[in-house]
Amino acid sequence: MKLDDVTGYSDVGRQRDHNEDAFLVMADIGLVAVADGMGGLEHGEVASSTAIEVLKQAEKALRGVIAAVDREPGRGARSQLSHAMRWLTDLGSQTIMQITRGSSSGTTLVVGCVAGGHLLIANTGDSRAYLFRQGKLRALTDDHTVAAAHMRAGRITKEEHDASPYQHMLYQALGTQSELDPDIFDEPAAAGDVLLVCSDGLTGPVSEDNIARILTEHTNLDRAAAALIQAANDNGGPDNITVVLTRITTGGDPVALDEERRLFLGCPLLSTLSDTERRQLRHYVDRETFEAEAPFNNPEAFYLLLSGKARRPDGREAGPGDVVGLRRFAGAEEAAVEVASEPCVALRLSLGAYDTLERQRPTIAARVMRQLLSLLARGQA
Repeated sequence: MKLDDVTGYSDVGRQRDHNEDAFLVMADIGLVAVADGMGGLEHGEVASSTAIEVLKQAEKALRGVIAAVDREPGRGARSQLSHAMRWLTDLGSQTIMQITRGSSSGTTLVVGCVAGGHLLIANTGDSRAYLFRQGKLRALTDDHTVAAAHMRAGRITKEEHDASPYQHMLYQALGTQSELDPDIFDEPAAAGDVLLVCSDGLTGPVSEDNIARILTEHTNLDRAAAALIQAANDNGGPDNITVVLTRITTGGDPVALDEERRLFLGCPLLSTLSDTERRQLRHYVDRETFEAEAPFNNPEAFYLLLSGKARRPDGREAGPGDVVGLRRFAGAEEAAVEVASEPCVALRLSLGAYDTLERQRPTIAARVMRQLLSLLARGQA
């Protein structure tokens, strides 16, 4: 999807003598990216510029994949886009290693793509992507630092994280290993959403509350980006600062999408997953609308209801937040789930998508299957 309202700025900050950040805006195909060369290592600026150059060189191929998602925004096309992002991340890392010939260097890379009414984010390192929707800021990425991993695992508190000597120690970055495991996050976009992609030169000195305040005060994205960089410099500007902002002009209803997200994250089938794992799983599901004459008759899928009601084969009624079709998905001989009130909207995880999940995120797949079997054993599905 073409980006009609997008801007990007990079600033050296107050305490560095050169800029190791790089950014990319491909407005015609709906892609933005930020790379932050690893401070204290040789050739940090070479690493970040190389990662961005790899994306530039792939523009023709990316244009075709993104256009396919725009035409048919189902999971299949979005899966091809995420595969391209993984491949380009590895290619960028390998290219950096070839150019620097073993010298210490590396870079983060966060890519944001707007396609088919979805936001697809690929992230490696501790640069970040945020979604600003109706006055609220929400992080779309997780930092790949040792301290952040410990905090996500519940081993340390937020305060301990902020004081940790490991809060900037990356456990994966381009240029440090040939094969990486970027996070892929994918969720529907709403009209009016603002996507912020930035280096930690912004998020270090400027709190998320202040970022949200600045985005609220400045609806013009050029002015908002300038104000964000100024805020980082006013707080000491300890690092290079890069900000890319884009406004999404077409998409779903923000209230409905927030409710969809709430139901998905609260789904009982996902209760054993971490917040990160639930958000990663969202990439593997599709939304589907059912009318009375088209019941939930796919035995190779199960569904999370978002609106409307369905009737299970035993006569029990299911509503928003309930999961149906688990028994058929698990191989049980059972009649199809019927639509009880329409329109009935649901998120679908198909067997094919589950197989892909099993290959790409085996831990998530195993936990989903264990919880599925547990719900069946307890008669809750």
